[in-house]
Amino acid sequence: MKKIFAMFSILLCCLCCAACSSGYSSIEEAEADGARLGECITIDGVNVSGMSPAEAFEAVETAHTEALKALYYTVSAGEDSLDISGSLLPVAFNTREVILEALSLKKYWPAANGARQLHTSMAADSGELKAALEQQSASLQYAPENAGASYDKDKGGFRYTEHKDGRSIDFDDLTSQISALIAGSSGGNVTAKSSPILPEYTTDMAKADTQLISEFSTSFAGGTYGKANRVFNICKAADMIDGTAIAPGQEFDMNAAIGDRNKDNGWKTATAIKEGTYVQEYGGGVCQVSTTLYNAVLMADLEVTERSHHSWPLGYVDIGRDATISTGGPNFKFKNTQEVPVTVSATADAKAKTVTVRIYGRPLPDGQHIELTSKKIRALSSPGTNTEFDYSLAPGQSKITRKPRRGSVAESYKLYYDADNNLIKKELVSTDTYRSITGIISVSPY
Repeated sequence: MKKIFAMFSILLCCLCCAACSSGYSSIEEAEADGARLGECITIDGVNVSGMSPAEAFEAVETAHTEALKALYYTVSAGEDSLDISGSLLPVAFNTREVILEALSLKKYWPAANGARQLHTSMAADSGELKAALEQQSASLQYAPENAGASYDKDKGGFRYTEHKDGRSIDFDDLTSQISALIAGSSGGNVTAKSSPILPEYTTDMAKADTQLISEFSTSFAGGTYGKANRVFNICKAADMIDGTAIAPGQEFDMNAAIGDRNKDNGWKTATAIKEGTYVQEYGGGVCQVSTTLYNAVLMADLEVTERSHHSWPLGYVDIGRDATISTGGPNFKFKNTQEVPVTVSATADAKAKTVTVRIYGRPLPDGQHIELTSKKIRALSSPGTNTEFDYSLAPGQSKITRKPRRGSVAESYKLYYDADNNLIKKELVSTDTYRSITGIISVSPY
């Protein structure tokens, strides 16, 4: 009796398994066989009763498409967030499997018993999902922005562009979080794991690289140096070089910076020194700007590559510390030996009768600063005066064409001081020989 009961149980199981299996391996096979779904069947809420497998697949997938449009994943990172529609992600449903399951159900089902409700499940390939999230969440990940500094001539200082940190998103972790929601057939909120990306150049660095290194002023007060045209030329030259940024290793050329001094370029005639005498020429006075710049450059410890002194020492700067320039003649040049740009600020105050040059960049190391000193170390022999004929003079007339000037030799030094104002080094800058200038008296030959 027990043996008969066991055989009956096995037969019953087989019948049940047969009843639960559609007997089809694919929708296409069922469609080709003319199969139809039974009564009172819904898949994800879609009534597929009596449909062919292909019709049921299309109806359910259409519903899925609409459902994904309404399904959102809110991704947050820091203070930023964005919504990603499920329709933009590679979400797949096991619709085919569920339709095959539906085909295995009894064909007839009394309406009074209610619908037979089946549900699909959602899934996404991790590699495809990660690629989609990287694209859709790109705005949450961004590169850092370096700080910047620009010299403002009107302000007389620097304006800074603040640096901005970047952000890196852990898309592996984000993919894992979204995958879990998809597996649960739901949308939801997730917080992306993120890390800051620091910029290479911060605002503090920009401010540290635009410190005042040196400052030097000269005066053009008094009758000799304060003539209106000369003051105009000084102000023009100072304004032309004001705010000039010089890159590391770049050479500054004074003549190139202010251009040829002539009437067409807007310069005025003023007293200048030429061939050992005072003359009136366009741009007279610009040498005071180049001289002021020269002293500031020395105090900033930059490399002077070209410099010439005047025919004789000048009243607005100590002997041995002048720098003459001329259109087509002597020039003043220096090289930026710092690892960062340096900026020249030059301002002329027509009311106070001063011109000031400031050099900005990285301060000297360890709080050091440089002072300048110079002195005449010897005088040259007296040159005397020569007499020359001038046929333009009336009989018996004479005039002093050039005054004699006794030359001299001067030495200039840089004095390096530490942060406690202790002298740590003395360095010779130049030895300048201001040659003696022979005087000339012009007389009439008649």
